[in-house]
Amino acid sequence: IQVTPAPERTDLAPGQLAVGKNSVHVGTGSHAVELMWVQAQGKKPMRAADWARGVRIGEGEVVGR
Repeated sequence: IQVTPAPERTDLAPGQLAVGKNSVHVGTGSHAVELMWVQAQGKKPMRAADWARGVRIGEGEVVGR
């Protein structure tokens, strides 16, 4: 996983996902981070937005549920 801080996103609860056309943000305790790259087990690294479209993550979904 590669992330970058996204302090402008303060509207997300910890673990809550916000999926855009070209971005995936995850809320933390203080601000959001943008997922840049992810790697599923046994798979090659891929851009987070492509991954999110493939697994069909819904807006507001929470990581780990």
